[in-house]
Amino acid sequence: MMKIEEVVGDLILLILDNHEPLKKIGIEQDKIFVQVKGYDENGMWIHHPGFEVPDFSGKGNDNTKKLEASILIPWVFIVSIAHFPGADGFDFPSPFEQHIGF
Repeated sequence: MMKIEEVVGDLILLILDNHEPLKKIGIEQDKIFVQVKGYDENGMWIHHPGFEVPDFSGKGNDNTKKLEASILIPWVFIVSIAHFPGADGFDFPSPFEQHIGF
């Protein structure tokens, strides 16, 4: 039997439904590959290596900058999870070897 704690740190496929509110944080698709950072009673925490935020430093011409972020996906949006235990590149992947995020 699979337990949710076994996916922490791994790359998984999340299948989402009624995810319209998540578009405000850049999640446009209903199927996304993500690296799991953790989970709690509210949902699953995922890693986003280049989340755009406003640049308040006043340096440069860009109004935004990219930061590493952990994002909560509430359980209500998650329809299914595909986990690939033991598959190359899916167990404890290096973020430098492949694009993860949305």
